Amino acid sequence: MNFRNILKVFLIYLLFLSKIIWADKQRIKICMKQPDMPDNIPREEWERYRKELNNYFIEKTKNHEILNNYEIDIYFYPYLPVESSGQPVALNYMNDLASKLSKKEYDFVVMDERILFNEMALMESPLILSEINYRQPSLELLHDLSKYINKKDLEFHDPKILSYGIYENKIIGIPFEYDFDVLYYHGKDEKYSKSYNDTQLLLQNMENYTWNDLIKQMESNAQPLRVAFGDDNDLLNFVIEYTSNHYNLSPEYDSNYMDLFTNKSSTNYYTEFRDLVRTFSEKNNARNAALTSLDDAYNYFKKNNSSFFKAKASHHYIFRSEYSNYEIPLSLPPKYQTATTHKYLVANKFSKINPELLAEIALILTDKDAQLFRAKNFGSIPTFDFSKMDTDQDLQNYCQDNPILCQVMEKMKKLYIRDIFKSDTMVPFFEILYLIPIRFKNYFITNDLDYIKFSLTNVYKFITDHLGIYGILSILVSTITILFFTFYIYMTIKLKNHPYMKVISPIFCNFIVLGCILNLIKVLKFIPPYSLLKIKLFLIIDTLGTNLIYIPMFAVAYRIYRIYKTKTLIVYTLNNKRLFIIVFSVIFLAVLYRIIIVFTCRFYYESIGSVRYARIPVGYYSNFKTLNGIYQGYLSFIFIALIFMIVATGSHSKKFGDICYTFVIFSTNISDYIVGRLITRLDGGDNYPLFFFITIIFSCLLHFICVYTLVGSRILLLMRGSRNYSNSSTTNDSSDATQYIALRPGIRIMSIIKRFSIFNIEK
Repeated sequence: MNFRNILKVFLIYLLFLSKIIWADKQRIKICMKQPDMPDNIPREEWERYRKELNNYFIEKTKNHEILNNYEIDIYFYPYLPVESSGQPVALNYMNDLASKLSKKEYDFVVMDERILFNEMALMESPLILSEINYRQPSLELLHDLSKYINKKDLEFHDPKILSYGIYENKIIGIPFEYDFDVLYYHGKDEKYSKSYNDTQLLLQNMENYTWNDLIKQMESNAQPLRVAFGDDNDLLNFVIEYTSNHYNLSPEYDSNYMDLFTNKSSTNYYTEFRDLVRTFSEKNNARNAALTSLDDAYNYFKKNNSSFFKAKASHHYIFRSEYSNYEIPLSLPPKYQTATTHKYLVANKFSKINPELLAEIALILTDKDAQLFRAKNFGSIPTFDFSKMDTDQDLQNYCQDNPILCQVMEKMKKLYIRDIFKSDTMVPFFEILYLIPIRFKNYFITNDLDYIKFSLTNVYKFITDHLGIYGILSILVSTITILFFTFYIYMTIKLKNHPYMKVISPIFCNFIVLGCILNLIKVLKFIPPYSLLKIKLFLIIDTLGTNLIYIPMFAVAYRIYRIYKTKTLIVYTLNNKRLFIIVFSVIFLAVLYRIIIVFTCRFYYESIGSVRYARIPVGYYSNFKTLNGIYQGYLSFIFIALIFMIVATGSHSKKFGDICYTFVIFSTNISDYIVGRLITRLDGGDNYPLFFFITIIFSCLLHFICVYTLVGSRILLLMRGSRNYSNSSTTNDSSDATQYIALRPGIRIMSIIKRFSIFNIEK
């Protein structure tokens, strides 16, 4: 090999080596909110966080044959907690996340439990789909990592914190950080000696004080206070902390605990709360508190214009330059009740990175070492299960380094905001976060008591929950109507052999009456109790009710059409037995279709209305538009075929009375639509129970007229005109059966009955 070839090989080797050394690593894009005090945390700190977390990851993966080609790239989302325009910041944030996750701009997101799964509830909200364009964004946008993660690897996390990241055994979020509210105060310093001494008196009684007691004592000491409500989460935390001072917000203690926000005594609660907020608002103007950011509150604190700085425990790193970990001056809020916050690392379902690698990366960034690293360098609080401290050396080491934090964690009474706003009838937390903080801010500013009460009522109540006496009357009227219908069924069976009954096929008429009964019963789906089983049950009831009217009515119309054609009650082409088999088969297939939906689709409630409007629950299932469209297409076909049959029958009849009973189908169809729309769309406020009752009366009256037209009038005629109706037998085949289709004037009717009775006696 000559020198030129050797040089060529050497250059190729150098080129290959340079590509390995200087090749750009693939980036793992992680989105997290920017620090919530951007004015007091310099950009250099943000960059240090980004750089050191990346160095940590590179060090951890340097021997990994695949992950050593990756690096961390953190994007700090510009989450500005105070929006002067009044727009909910959280909503804009969730919208941006949904959009950018679908566009693959992030591989991971660090989000708290107020965002993760906040759409999940028995009563889902149409607002989520309309605002975010996804019905369940947490499941549709984020990876389920349970296939790639052994749950034993997560056992060091606090079980409660871990549970918030799991939905139906799907591991979506892995605990990343933990936080809670605290009060910082001025340390022992000559400059702040008066403030320090006064504060010590407050701290001694903090566990027994309520927020009212604390503020009252501070006013006595002439100690100022400024609290930041600019961030909706901070305001929501304060609402729950203040309320918990006075009430036990636990469903285990009182299942009706939410009533405290809406009952008569709530007026005092809201009034005292607003007065309290005004006391620590600049110039006693609540608007100032609503627009105060954490940066503003901290600046007040630094200037000694506020005796306390209400912030997060993780903000203790701000004081590290002035105090050691053993001296950080912080206390828990009054009653030692504090709202908790949990952050999770979630993986983008649309990420180009292999899901198994995503899971491995997530574990590296959330394991014990990673959390202790961030705790040491950036003051974050780990998500450890501190109940295992006696047996876990890592926890012992953490508490040795952070004794103040561990002391307050041991004393504090945790308030889990998501658990407080959670029940079978409550709106998804999405609506709580989106609307309730704004409602409280507006109340503090405008003092509109009805406004805030109405909003909190809609959070957990449906307008159909408490119908009062009108609800009882509605059930009573429906029950009486159903009893009448049951009597008609009985009499139809008893009179089935009389030609006036036989001509309209008694068995099919009873099916139609039974369908009307089910139509009246299905209105109960709008009132408590609520469950997924109830949706499924009423889906079948609705199917039976509709088909027991449509299909038998088609059979009745066909039978009458054939009677007009043959002039006899005996139709050999399709007798009652064959018609019954066909009718039963069609109804069975319709019900079977809905049963398949019951067992294969996801069922859920969706509230018509929201926190802003009165709510009514309506049951749905996945792929509703498509599957319900197929079913409605089938009903439309039956309806059109029935119209053709009625038209064909009408062309052979001489009077409207010959076919008027067939308009039962139109009346019940119109009733179904009108009643459904009225119950779900009426916004009558306090008068809604009365409107509901009127709607039920309308439904019962219309169905009663239909059933009376179909069989009731015939039963009444026979009961009045003949005592031998129960023993009547079949008419002569040669008689004109069409004369029995419509009811005639009284004299003719009586003559027909007498003639029929004489005929039976002679026979």
